[in-house]
Amino acid sequence: MADDDTSTALPQTCVRCGQVALIRIVGRCGDCIGTLGLEQGADYAEWRAEVKAEFGAK
Repeated sequence: MADDDTSTALPQTCVRCGQVALIRIVGRCGDCIGTLGLEQGADYAEWRAEVKAEFGAK
């Protein structure tokens, strides 16, 4: 996608809950990321690994 002033965010579907969202990180919407973070379960660890693989680790 072009990086200019005419670009707009396009709604995309969350891979976890199926809701349409403008902001997603590695396929998950903000609500799902919040839920994953609060639960701190295996799904959260898997999502964090995907984030690190896509964006790199600091």
